Amino acid sequence: MLYDENTIVALGTPIGNSAISVIRISGKDSISTVEDIFYSVKPGKKLVNQSTHTIHLGYIKENNSNLLDQVLVSIFKSPFSYTGENMIEISCHGSYYIQKNILQLLIKKGIRLARPGEFTFRAFLNKKIDLSQAEAIADLISSENKIYHEISLQQIKGSLSKTIKKLRKKLLNFASLLELELDFSEENAIIYNKSELFSFLQELKEILKNLIKSFSLGKMIKKGVHVVIIGEPNVGKSTFFNKVIKEDRSIISHIEGTTRDCVEGKIIIDGIIFHFWDTAGIRNSKDPIEKMGVERTMKKIEESQVILYILDSSIRNRIKQKKIINDILNIYNKYPLKNIFIIANKSDISSFKDFYNIKSKISYFFEISAENRQEIKNILYSLSHLYLEKLKKKKIVVTQIRHYEILKLSLKEILLAYEVLNKGLSEDLVSIYIKEALRYLGEITGEITNEDILKNIFSKFCIGK
Repeated sequence: MLYDENTIVALGTPIGNSAISVIRISGKDSISTVEDIFYSVKPGKKLVNQSTHTIHLGYIKENNSNLLDQVLVSIFKSPFSYTGENMIEISCHGSYYIQKNILQLLIKKGIRLARPGEFTFRAFLNKKIDLSQAEAIADLISSENKIYHEISLQQIKGSLSKTIKKLRKKLLNFASLLELELDFSEENAIIYNKSELFSFLQELKEILKNLIKSFSLGKMIKKGVHVVIIGEPNVGKSTFFNKVIKEDRSIISHIEGTTRDCVEGKIIIDGIIFHFWDTAGIRNSKDPIEKMGVERTMKKIEESQVILYILDSSIRNRIKQKKIINDILNIYNKYPLKNIFIIANKSDISSFKDFYNIKSKISYFFEISAENRQEIKNILYSLSHLYLEKLKKKKIVVTQIRHYEILKLSLKEILLAYEVLNKGLSEDLVSIYIKEALRYLGEITGEITNEDILKNIFSKFCIGK
């Protein structure tokens, strides 16, 4: 990924037949090279004389004779382009033959094929974007839902990088004053305000902690929220699952133990991806296959962020009723950090009145008939708004594992600096910890980076980006 001054070219749209295709060229020779093969519909019109951000109709020809296509050429002159260099975008017809021949013609003229992510890499080098914004562009391209798309757009606008840069600037100012005071230690000069630094470190601790905490939410928005449906056999789990995903994916039968494995279905609710898992009924069984199914159910419970516990509200057996209540209480005790929904199914038959004794301990409780679509919609609405409300409370949501790890390292150094300052220990140590935190925070935006990090980030981009 080391930068060179070659002019580069790549398809900005997928390979294959389509209505149109876009070919991107970037570099100092992009306009003059395209000029050699472009013939405007207005005789004598030269691309090099045209203003930036203009579009021109004409033909791509080889040797002024072999007509390849009628195209639109968009001009973006340095520094007012995506890469910061001179750029051309050729919009041609989407024939694979046309794409291939225009690319080959440009390569013959001395332009080389771009590497993965090289357009965005040049935008980063030319300070059009910082590193966190570059990563947000990759997120935007891969976004599969509305919320993730919105978060990516916010980060492209600089929501994370502006915050990091602001904090880093203030921290750098304190680091400079500390260094200056250490240089004049023999004169006993007091250059920085200790209480101000102490107060800022306290503020910085909380900001970093909140950013770190947001990653669990960001990861769920990016990859999807995992929801496991559990309960005893034959309580309507599979019926509920099939209604949610609108497919007959799970086998429904009055025979207990029909579901032996975990069955997945994915849906998008209010812009958030949810992965629903229908699981084997939880009960003691001597059947080795059913036992394996129950073991997989327990594993899915551990992996999921939401538990939907479905019970049969029509049960009249007092022993079974007591067991269900104990099971629910055990789930709450075992998984206090998970979101737990209790769903009393078959309420159209009768209601499990004794259940109301523990209802006050339950955050999300629904009485439904799994055949009633509106009642299921109410559950899905509550589920999506649980996460939408969490998003409203977060100004910035971290979605990149790289940022998450760096933020943790930064926090560690800030905590050490805070502790040393609080105990009145050597200011040399405070300065060392602050400089380490500065280095880590600089890696998020790319103010401090190395070639390996850049290769890892930009190699994940598609060729035309």
